[in-house]
Amino acid sequence: MTQEPRIGQLWSIVLAAGEGTRVRSFLSQLCGGRGIKQFCAIMGRRSMLEHTLERVEWLIPRQRTLIIVSHDHRQEAARQLAHWSSENIIFQPENRDTAAGILLPLAHIAHRDPLATVAIFPSDHFILEEWKFMQAVRHAVWETQGFPWGLTLLGIEPDKVEDGYGWIEPAAEEENRTTRAVLRFWEKPTQKQAQVLWRRGALWNSFVCVVQCGTLWGMARQAVPDIYEDFKPIRQALGKPQAELVTKKVYAKLRAVNFCSGICEPCASALRVLPVSGTGWSDWGSVDRILETAEQLGKKAELLARLNHDRRTWNHLLLQA
Repeated sequence: MTQEPRIGQLWSIVLAAGEGTRVRSFLSQLCGGRGIKQFCAIMGRRSMLEHTLERVEWLIPRQRTLIIVSHDHRQEAARQLAHWSSENIIFQPENRDTAAGILLPLAHIAHRDPLATVAIFPSDHFILEEWKFMQAVRHAVWETQGFPWGLTLLGIEPDKVEDGYGWIEPAAEEENRTTRAVLRFWEKPTQKQAQVLWRRGALWNSFVCVVQCGTLWGMARQAVPDIYEDFKPIRQALGKPQAELVTKKVYAKLRAVNFCSGICEPCASALRVLPVSGTGWSDWGSVDRILETAEQLGKKAELLARLNHDRRTWNHLLLQA
């Protein structure tokens, strides 16, 4: 049997280290436990993380998927990732926002496969038409491998004005390209700005993106040179006994930087966006968005019926059912 090449493969990073503070109280009552969104089975029996890993595996084998998890979530991770290889579960010592949350597993991928193409997935987003969404990811992979100097984002065609999302303002369509250049990247604009973006045909940022390993390191070096330098000792220590200790020391002084506002916005000229529609995508960052999706699916009453009711806190939700 012919073996796969050892370098230049397609890898994935699944981001599962978030705290989801805006919905934790609600999800704790709905699902039990600490209410950490990605570990909750909000609809059905599988958690959002389990749904994400299953759809990622349609495109990328699990041996090339790295999951970034908070050190504080070891208990939940132990239950839901028991059948995963420990070398593919990366625990970050502290929360330093999403730039570090991506660069740490990226360092591990670069150590194993320096020429890797990397697809990045949040683990706490709802997607109704999963197969259609993953086909869009496949197109983004093809685009990125054909034009490896850019980062390709999946942009959701909006059905309303939403000021809680990041927005991507695309340039005009180009002949023979399925993606579009990015004029500007807006991380959570105001309601007024979102209305303007809506009229201009801007897209919601799904946070799902595909990029060559070296390209993303180059973007980090340009946008956040101090973070890039801080990660050098981690990258040099990987594969050695002191790697975990070095990582902890770096994180103790690491500056928190948001990936979208800290890296994507200043590197907008390196971004491409692939418009995606009809997948039923939502980031479920608020109770209202979760209930809105449940209502669209005809499951709102069922969802509310599961609550371990504290009527003083959730009575307004019951009145809406």
